[in-house]
Order: sequence, then structure tokens, then C-alpha cells
Amino acid sequence: MKARDKIKSQILKRALVHVPFDGWSQELLNRAGEEVGGDPSYGWRLFPKGPLEAITYWSELLDQEMLAALPNPKGLRVREKVALGVKTRLCLLTPYREAARKTAAYLAFPTHLSQSSRLLYRTVSEIWYYAGDTSTDINFYTKRGLLGWVYSSTFLYWLRDHSANSEATWRFLDHRIEEVLTLPKIPQKIVQSLFPWRRHG
Repeated sequence: MKARDKIKSQILKRALVHVPFDGWSQELLNRAGEEVGGDPSYGWRLFPKGPLEAITYWSELLDQEMLAALPNPKGLRVREKVALGVKTRLCLLTPYREAARKTAAYLAFPTHLSQSSRLLYRTVSEIWYYAGDTSTDINFYTKRGLLGWVYSSTFLYWLRDHSANSEATWRFLDHRIEEVLTLPKIPQKIVQSLFPWRRHG
């Protein structure tokens, strides 16, 4: 890891300690920068676009960690690979559940929705690639739209799940995947509503 990325990672980790209490802000990033490097300017120098850039960086790190943690998919059915991808991604968030809750609220602002959909799109794409998806036609976007719905609904359920080892969430996830498999054809408008910045032909 490059020195710059190492410092960014450290600032992010410090920020995630404070996010559950203070929410995302440039002031929070500056405080995290001061705690890491003794200089509040580290916050805006390494994340010049503010909290949204820090959240994007966090999401990308989580995607990388998810792929590194997933087992060899050989021998697994597609639905098992997809479920494992979603489960692994959420398990990585477990130590940061309250920060994830605040992050979801921050991304729900109208001005942040476009970037929010991009982050979701990236995550579900990584899961589909892990599952062996090679589609290049309209199915490429349809699959990501469907998994985007599965992931989002499961994430929201997980946020309020207090069951042991999140067992209720994993049952919920299995039910959502089963629902998707029984759909005859997903309307294109659902895909477009999840990823409005994409153009589907």
C-alpha cells in the first residue's frame, strides 16, 4: 500500500469512529486527519471532495475486502455465489453498523443519490463477476438491477436486525433471492430506477 493510501485508510478508520455520533462532515474528516497526522488539513487534502469522496473510498475498500474474503466459487451454484457475496459484504460492515446507518442516511440526500447508485452498481457488479457472469447484452444491466434491489433491501433489514449472528438477515436474503428467481421478467423501469445514470438500450 502506498504511503498516501495508508494515510487515507487511517483517516477513514478514525472518521468511522466518530461518524456514529457526529455524522459525515468535512469538519469530521479534518478532525480525523488531525488525529492521524497532527494536522487537520490532512482531511481535506486527502479527501478534497469531502465526505462523499471518503464514503466512496470506503465502499471501494469494502469491495476489495469482499473479493479477497470470498472462497473459490468452483462447485457453487450461481444463487449460492450471489448470496455469499451479499453476506460477505454485510459481514464486513458488522463492526461499523452504526457508521453504515449514518452513511446510508447521508447517501439518501437528493444530491448524493447519483453517487449512491454508482457505489451500489459497483458492488453488485463485483458480486456478479465473482458469480461468473459474462453477459454483455441487456441481461448485464437487468442482473445488476435485480441484485441491487436484493442487496439494498437486505442491507436495510440488516441495519435493524438484532438476531444472533444476523441469522434473520440471511433468511431474509434467501427469500429475496428466491423471489427474484420466480420473476418471469423484470420490468426495465426497475433497473432504471436503481441505476438512473445508466442508459439501457
